[in-house]
Amino acid sequence: MSTAKKTVQKRRQPRRTLTGPVIQPIPGESLTSWIGELAHQQGFEMKPLLRELHLDRLGGLAAAELRLSDPVVRRMEKLTGIDSDRLHAMTLARYAGNALPHLPLFSSDGVAVEQWRKGAWFHHSQARWCPKCLRGKGGSRWLLRWKLPWSFACVDHAVYMVTECQACWDTVDFRHDAPPERTCENWTDEGEWAYGLQEPCGFPLSMCQPVPVSDDAVLTLQARVNEWLEGTPTHEDRQLVALTAVLIPLLSPSMMRRGDPLLRYVVRSPRGTAQRQRKGRRPWTDSLRVAAAVYAADQVLGREYAATEVADWIADLRLLDHRRRSWHMDVTELAYGPSLRPNPYIEPLVHRGLITLGGWL
Repeated sequence: MSTAKKTVQKRRQPRRTLTGPVIQPIPGESLTSWIGELAHQQGFEMKPLLRELHLDRLGGLAAAELRLSDPVVRRMEKLTGIDSDRLHAMTLARYAGNALPHLPLFSSDGVAVEQWRKGAWFHHSQARWCPKCLRGKGGSRWLLRWKLPWSFACVDHAVYMVTECQACWDTVDFRHDAPPERTCENWTDEGEWAYGLQEPCGFPLSMCQPVPVSDDAVLTLQARVNEWLEGTPTHEDRQLVALTAVLIPLLSPSMMRRGDPLLRYVVRSPRGTAQRQRKGRRPWTDSLRVAAAVYAADQVLGREYAATEVADWIADLRLLDHRRRSWHMDVTELAYGPSLRPNPYIEPLVHRGLITLGGWL
């Protein structure tokens, strides 16, 4: 071995390891959020930390948040002292039995994961958040259930979830192998004419002002949906979620004659009628629209209609509002989305032409 090579080896810094005690995850926190806080506490760069925890393998952090493999869990448990149950609870596999049916068993199976993502109802990269939660004592901690469209309001702070930066009014997208941003990273046109360069928005996401919930019934419904997400629903809760899933794209103003005026406005406004055209976003990406659908579903279920009567009710009110466009449901959405529970409302709506099945172009 040459003298120069021996000198380089002597100067090489020793490999860093985690030092205890490590920061504890808060209840309901997502894996990416906790990893970000862990890196901040330990003074680690993200790549070395992911390498130390073996999260840089088989799809990286984005795949790890879907489901953790047993070897990775054992490695993380040994280095951090966090038990395996809490580690698994920070991944989307927590909802595999209800909100995310047919979640792939192996997150490293790229073909299966991509096929599932086309129809699964969750936010792969698009953020939604409660700014008041981010201002809490524990720091900027992001909850796992915020990745699901079923989180439309924060029960603790009685506000609707925020889905857009209130400085640039654009959606906030997460990077796949990084913790959630504390500021908006969307590129703006500021300085473009003066310098020929763009710069990120930079607005603190925790400083967004959420819209307060004026109807306590919305918070009650969110609490019911949360029970369903945690795997402890009643039969009525399952019916509520099943009907909401088909109402989200089929809402019309006549279905929202009561309740929070803001939700009525959302359904009436162009924002509520053109969700498919807004940068390709699906109808369930708007938290206010999901809240309106849950409210409308609860109202009609209180009348104890049969599934065929519910389909007639939806068809009549959409016709009254001059809305005849059907919902084009992709077959992957039918297979992997919340429509398979089974959903008793799908077949009557398909029979009446309010839902058409096909494929995305």
